[in-house]
Amino acid sequence: MASPEVELSILMPVYNERATVEQAIDAVLGAGPAASYELIVIDDGSSDATPDVLASFRDSRLRVERQPPAGLTRALNRARGLARAPLLARLDADDLALPERLARQRAFLDSHPEVGLLGTGAREVDASGREVGIMSPPEGDAALRRALIRENPFVHSSVMMRRSALEQAGGYDETLSVAQDYDLWMRVSRLSRLANVPEPLVIRRLLPGRVSESREDDRLRAEARIRWRAVRRGDYPAWCAIHALRPALVLALPPSFRRMLRRRRGG
Repeated sequence: MASPEVELSILMPVYNERATVEQAIDAVLGAGPAASYELIVIDDGSSDATPDVLASFRDSRLRVERQPPAGLTRALNRARGLARAPLLARLDADDLALPERLARQRAFLDSHPEVGLLGTGAREVDASGREVGIMSPPEGDAALRRALIRENPFVHSSVMMRRSALEQAGGYDETLSVAQDYDLWMRVSRLSRLANVPEPLVIRRLLPGRVSESREDDRLRAEARIRWRAVRRGDYPAWCAIHALRPALVLALPPSFRRMLRRRRGG
């Protein structure tokens, strides 16, 4: 049962991110009144100086739990189990929440009780901090549902959701080591309406070695599986199975050709 004095729980799994986690935590702790939220950090067996960075904080809103390496999906579910608030937000340890992010999303959810999953736009920066792009995802429920079968229209690090929707959906699927967020959004879409705040309220750092780059083949296979399940459940008409085939077709392309396509898209 949610503790009434904690209105929002922010979930942040961490693994070997000593270079970025301090700034990410500082941005969250400076964003609102002390008693209204908690930041739950799961250190997933870091072997660098990340534990020392986490131990340097002295703030009652920060809860740090260390575990043997279990992977992002299990770390997310552990953070979910520890959360006390009716609203849950996500932030990666290598990304930044802008100061107004949490307040803007909470106000939106307060005025839209039918929405269970809310993301935002994002600024993308490279390792030097130079802005390289703006992510402006679809905003309304209908547009998001049309997009969801084709791609992931939410920035995971920007999402705020109602705990009730997450629990009813069953949490993150621990059989998936990548695309676990995409799979969850697909299941939450069966239970509530979806929305995005269009403005970029998070900064997404495109650092070397992000999961989206280093495990692309795994991600493509997972996306095909997730889309096919949605069609089989009847969430989308049968012709939408073509969207489940797209990742398989991309997998058949040589890696050099895929890199060229990403560059042409600006990704």
